[in-house]
Amino acid sequence: MDETNPATAATEVAVESLTLWLEDPQQAINHIANLEVDPSGPGGTNLIVGLLNLSSWLLISLAETEGEATDVELQERATNILRKLSQRLTEERFDLHTITEGGSGAE
Repeated sequence: MDETNPATAATEVAVESLTLWLEDPQQAINHIANLEVDPSGPGGTNLIVGLLNLSSWLLISLAETEGEATDVELQERATNILRKLSQRLTEERFDLHTITEGGSGAE
């Protein structure tokens, strides 16, 4: 039997977590908190890696909507999208879900 690649498994957990987030942010927060301490879970670092893998895939997919491009051009587009988001976060203070120390998050 083939073992699942840890990066693939972590990305699958990220997809699951994002799906929960879209349905019920509090449920997603609880799910992730449980995964962090579950001895059979992916662990905190792998959770972050999975979320980064998923984010990268989504970001490149978004960059592809701007038309055909080389891999280098897609990377540049993705970087520009992140720069714009970072600037908007700084300037406009988006109403994003937050996690507070000891709090439930999704406020």
